[in-house]
Amino acid sequence: MLVTKITPQKRDTAKYNIYIDGEYVFALLPQDMEYFHIKEGGEVSEKTVAFIQRTLIYAQAQDTALHFIGYKMRTEKEVRQKLTESGFAEEIMEEVMVFLSKYQYTDDRAYAQRYINERLRLSPRGAYALRMELLQRGISADICEEVLSLTDFSETEDAVKWLEKKTRDQWPPDEKKRKQLYGFLQRKGYSYGVIKDAFEVMNQQ
Repeated sequence: MLVTKITPQKRDTAKYNIYIDGEYVFALLPQDMEYFHIKEGGEVSEKTVAFIQRTLIYAQAQDTALHFIGYKMRTEKEVRQKLTESGFAEEIMEEVMVFLSKYQYTDDRAYAQRYINERLRLSPRGAYALRMELLQRGISADICEEVLSLTDFSETEDAVKWLEKKTRDQWPPDEKKRKQLYGFLQRKGYSYGVIKDAFEVMNQQ
């Protein structure tokens, strides 16, 4: 196997991208390149490449993933994106994801439940908005539906709270204000039916 190119890595200037037989394989520190006798134009055995991939590179990828999720819960999609941005090959990334899943370091269901609970506590949203936000973060549609169905919350009650906050006891609103409130609740992800129910509750108070 021929080391065809070695280039400084832009993302991590301490490392160098190693290309073997014309394809990017991994990134190494100078001391690792020296230890394994890797230099541009030189030969490297398949056994050595496999060893580096299996031990050194995998350990780097695992450390990167664990550090990434160490201070904030992440979705599987976010971890994959981080590993990709860090320059790890697909096969290494898959091995790391298997490890993370095995020891429950990544759990999209738990992430979705925590995300929804935090959203509802800090800034309530309708089910539609919550679903879209989770989908954008890489949570599957099935998990979104499952977690939302198990979450105890009332969209109508939350919408009423928004109306109370936005009108400050100045109810009923005039037609212009009414349209503004409708638009506001729609942007929060509430359906027409929920908004209609919320207005009816406000009218009865």
